[in-house]
Amino acid sequence: MAVRGTYCPELAFAQVAYGAAAASFLGGMRWGFALPENSPAKPDWLNLANGTVPPLLACQALLFKDVTQGVVMLTLALGIALHYDISLLPAYPRWFKILRVVGTAVMVLSLLATVALKSFLEGEQSDDRKVRQNAN
Repeated sequence: MAVRGTYCPELAFAQVAYGAAAASFLGGMRWGFALPENSPAKPDWLNLANGTVPPLLACQALLFKDVTQGVVMLTLALGIALHYDISLLPAYPRWFKILRVVGTAVMVLSLLATVALKSFLEGEQSDDRKVRQNAN
């Protein structure tokens, strides 16, 4: 979108859908970590709910008509998942926690860049329409 200078709502929604799939994967990963018998994370209500909330928020993000609202909801889901994985499960290895922080930062910055492009490019396109209308 940045290269072509045109906002594409379908592409923005595809990015939100990909982020929702990633948030859902993170929730499933948490369940997978909590379920084995010898895991330091027990399959209690807290761990299982913490693995369920981000995917539910991510699914909600797909229901918004405006991609900006979906990005806000998805950013919240990814932030909650990161918080759970970093602070509530000290058993994860250090390299994994670093990977989670970097991965979440890249996803959130990418989503925010899409919203910024949407705002900028839609504003530019409406300015172009006004100029064309005044020329006619």
